Amino acid sequence: MKITLDKRSREILKAVVCANISTGEPVGSRTIAKQCGLGVSAATVRNIMADLEEVGYITHPYTSAGRVPTDEGFRYYVNELLALDADPPALLKKQLDQLKKLLTRDDLNVSEVLLETGRILSRISNQMGLVFIPRLNSARFRHIQFVSLKGDKIMVIVVYEGGIVQHRTVTVQEKVSPQELERYGNFLNRKFSGRTLREVRQALVEDMEKEMLQYDLLYTEAVKIARRALDSLKEEDENLLYVEGASNILSHKEFMENVNKMRKVFQAFEDKGKMAKLLDRCLESEGLVVVIGSEAGMEEFLDLSLVSSSCKIGDRVMGSLGIVGPKRMDYAHLLPLMKEASHIVNTLLSG
Repeated sequence: MKITLDKRSREILKAVVCANISTGEPVGSRTIAKQCGLGVSAATVRNIMADLEEVGYITHPYTSAGRVPTDEGFRYYVNELLALDADPPALLKKQLDQLKKLLTRDDLNVSEVLLETGRILSRISNQMGLVFIPRLNSARFRHIQFVSLKGDKIMVIVVYEGGIVQHRTVTVQEKVSPQELERYGNFLNRKFSGRTLREVRQALVEDMEKEMLQYDLLYTEAVKIARRALDSLKEEDENLLYVEGASNILSHKEFMENVNKMRKVFQAFEDKGKMAKLLDRCLESEGLVVVIGSEAGMEEFLDLSLVSSSCKIGDRVMGSLGIVGPKRMDYAHLLPLMKEASHIVNTLLSG
């Protein structure tokens, strides 16, 4: 339940959050009294901070220490105290101009645009950049190509709508000529182009069971190779999660000074299935999504926050971009950065 704060309480909560973001340290009433510009005494600030603590927006980590924001305090700050409609500052404009220039290359397909954006976001934010390409099982199949390798190996290249590409190497019992492989690919492309990967897999299973395949050697061999390749696209590969700039997290003092916290951060990304589920949830929302600490439902994520936005071609979601950093990340900078970056990407993809 959201609690309504008066103007003075809002200003003091904002000052506590901003001071914690800046220093990473608990903040005391004297510091806030000097910084918030309300012309009130440290005693008055202390009383208001006590009220904010009582409603769960700030807490004190040690008996005699100053206060730090709770997850609920950060949430109130993000939802109620940030003005994202203001013009972006000069530094952000410069960063976004760099992003536009780097993404205007003609040779980038959809997945490469997302990956390049993830790298750029990681670099200019000094946080982790995430790229999530969801549910390839429901992506639409556009093209398959078979490439002959040495010996009995064949590379199977699968291209989906939007330019997402996967490839697998399979082993065949007998060497197949490049001309035959081209015929296999053309045959399957005519039959399956535009259908989802799930539909293609099901059709291949059903067709293998039909007796008619005994009379069509071309189709039989093409189906065998395609099935072997598509079956190797395991469930964990259907949600593609890329992490850029993981080492950036080490530059933040709360992780440099606490090995256990650092370990949990890397554990969070070892299980990509958990992170994929989190990002999959974010895809269901329009616009920016901010997940703060415990809201992720993962113990490993308690000291982190995520800012995410989906990327679309028309109404079709192609993936999402994310920035992950400490819970005290600079939301005032990173939220408009992600908002504008996703706008640039969506404009580029739709163009």
